[in-house]
Amino acid sequence: MLDRFRSVFLIEFGPDGARLARGMAPAGFVAACTDVGRLHRVETGTVECLGQGRHARLRFSKNFPERARQPIRNVWTPPTGPGPRSGRRARG
Repeated sequence: MLDRFRSVFLIEFGPDGARLARGMAPAGFVAACTDVGRLHRVETGTVECLGQGRHARLRFSKNFPERARQPIRNVWTPPTGPGPRSGRRARG
C-alpha cells in the first residue's frame, strides 16, 4: 500500500543534541529540539515530519522518550500553505 504522507525532514537525537539528517527544517525548530533534548536528557531517537500539501504531522521513533514528545509538539508550527484554490467567487 502506498504511504499517504511523504517525509519532509528527519531530525536525529544524539548525545551532542539534535541534528538535521534529511530534508529542510526551520533552523529555529532544530535549535528548539536541541534545547528540549538537553532539558529532558534525550540521547537517542528520531523525529520525522510527514506531509502532503497543507497537511503535516510529526512521527517519533519508538525509542523516543514519551516525556519529551509533547514539548517538541509545542515548539513545532505546521507549515502554512496556499489558501483554497477553488470555490465560488463572491459577487457584488
